[in-house]
Amino acid sequence: MNFNFVGFVKSGTKRIFVAALALSAIFGVVSGGILFFTPEQLDNVKDSFVAMGSRGYKLPDTSPIPHSSDAEIKTLKTFSKVFVNLAKQSRPALVFIKTKREVQSRGRGGFPFPDDFFFPFLPPGGGGGRERGMQEAAGSGFIVDLKSGYVLTNNHVVQEATDITVQTFDDRKFKAKLIGSEPSVDVAVLKMENFSSGSLKQLGLADSDVVEVGDWVVALGAPFSLPQTLTVGVVSALGRGGVLGGGAIEDFIQTDAAINPGNSGGPLLNLDGKVIGINTAISSPTGSSAGIGFAVPANMARLASEMLINEGRVTRGFLGIDGRDFGELSPDVLKELKLTEDSQGTMIVGVVKGSPAEKAELKPYDVIQTLNGGAISSFAQLRTRLAFTKPGTEVKLGILRDGKQIDIKVKIGQFSPEVAQRDADSDGDSASGVAGEFGLVLKNLSAELRKQLGIRSTQGVLVSAVADDSYAAFAGLRRGDVITEINRKAVKNIKDVEVALKVSKDKPRDLLFLIERNGRNQLVVLRQR
Repeated sequence: MNFNFVGFVKSGTKRIFVAALALSAIFGVVSGGILFFTPEQLDNVKDSFVAMGSRGYKLPDTSPIPHSSDAEIKTLKTFSKVFVNLAKQSRPALVFIKTKREVQSRGRGGFPFPDDFFFPFLPPGGGGGRERGMQEAAGSGFIVDLKSGYVLTNNHVVQEATDITVQTFDDRKFKAKLIGSEPSVDVAVLKMENFSSGSLKQLGLADSDVVEVGDWVVALGAPFSLPQTLTVGVVSALGRGGVLGGGAIEDFIQTDAAINPGNSGGPLLNLDGKVIGINTAISSPTGSSAGIGFAVPANMARLASEMLINEGRVTRGFLGIDGRDFGELSPDVLKELKLTEDSQGTMIVGVVKGSPAEKAELKPYDVIQTLNGGAISSFAQLRTRLAFTKPGTEVKLGILRDGKQIDIKVKIGQFSPEVAQRDADSDGDSASGVAGEFGLVLKNLSAELRKQLGIRSTQGVLVSAVADDSYAAFAGLRRGDVITEINRKAVKNIKDVEVALKVSKDKPRDLLFLIERNGRNQLVVLRQR
């Protein structure tokens, strides 16, 4: 059909259907969802608009809304100019990344994070299929070195890509080479080939350790493949972790700045135009922004990217502990351990067999308060610092053990997936007894059962069922939990649980359970009421 309506909407705009519906509402001409005009009808439409505009009628104007304080409005207008200036100065460093990769089957391959966090690698409607072939996807990134043409982005944006194209602010396109990537921190470095800087800019990385909750931030990226988009918010929380697993180093900056599919890999800026983080993920029931976005801290991104550029890989330090922050523990657990949410440090709740931590005789319930004299405020912070400590380095940990301050020196090992796994060795049968009176049905763990369920603990008993309205249910124990300790004593089989519960039944007292749940250790207090 000879259709001359192109001038009404820019070529390639995805919103042309919206324009068609708007005009159809005016003229009432729709067929199969598509608006049709003959050239004569288009002339009539044009003449009608001209006729209406020539009648002399103009929309009335109004005065500005009065405010109680002109000074306050002036302050807000000045403040808005901060974001206008940030956009002008930083957007020339923002890039739009398009990738192609061969699809073998559904899933994200080696990317370690679970599905309850939405990682916007794929655009709406992309991915999820099981067909073989090439899959196109999009994300964001930003230039950090104009001279070398280096771009930072997320690992999951370019993971398994066979072809990477970078589109810059001035609409130029460059093929990009993957210098290196690290899934555990979700960082990748690209190098644009045959690159010339032109009028583009580069962004610098801030010290993310000085970021505070409440700081204003700006997120840049290409949400839903709409390049050069800016959103504004604040830092909502720091040190977010404990939910991803899979060997990831979890120390996210949380923000309420809108982050959507396609924002991944883009920068999160402070008011100085420095990058405090790389936008990585959102937590959302719909897959779109719900005001809970996460960014990889700039300090982590700097260490990872420099290792990738200099060495081609990230070498991670390894201590071999699992920890919990005091804010994650229930009041009952804190009371039992004579601690409060304001206590300094992070508590060890698990030690990997054969790890540097075990060799240094670190134990569950030890509270790590300092690392080489520097205060530790969270397990995520400790894990990050240890991960980027060179293997073989000896560090000094300040420990609070049973109310006493001690220092322990430990030599940091080198991380590998194999060394982080715990051995599996146990056998047994299902059983009940005193445990049944507390609402528990237990099962001893065999090596095969551990493997099937993905249980990491080297000892313990599986909770196969929990009775409703029982002591166990009231304490928060669940089917699938693995009880590894009771009152700081190791649980190797059902008999150990029965003995501990019988003592508590004969002489009622609170019981402190150390359990493994979804691959992580937790503390639960069971009390008889």
